[in-house]
Amino acid sequence: MSRENVEVVRRIFNAVARRDGEAALALYDPDFEWDFSRVPWGDVAGPGVYRGRDALPRVYRDWHSAWENYEENLEELIEVGEHVISVLTAQGRGRASGVEVEMTTAGVWTVRGGIAVRSVWFPTREAALEAVGLSE
Repeated sequence: MSRENVEVVRRIFNAVARRDGEAALALYDPDFEWDFSRVPWGDVAGPGVYRGRDALPRVYRDWHSAWENYEENLEELIEVGEHVISVLTAQGRGRASGVEVEMTTAGVWTVRGGIAVRSVWFPTREAALEAVGLSE
């Protein structure tokens, strides 16, 4: 099952990269939870934790409005049972500050029945691995 879970997360990232919101949203559970509370930039995206698929367009809008330019690259997907860890490297320039930023973060995605039900973001790959009971 975990290989299929990896493909669900990959399809989400591909849809977002193409700016195909409809295709991305179709892969999220109606009660999806997106938790940014563990990363230093979590408050840039708003309240830190978003609940419900209907909140996702606001997440993307809030996040992208904070940046003059922003680009992320999916570096790695790691299958761990019902979880998938995504490792991202992002570069951007803050809209208000003009500061150039590069960061790597990792999300722990929970996928059930071919649909993403939750993602929790961590400041490092190692922290995400630890959250699912693994270490390097």
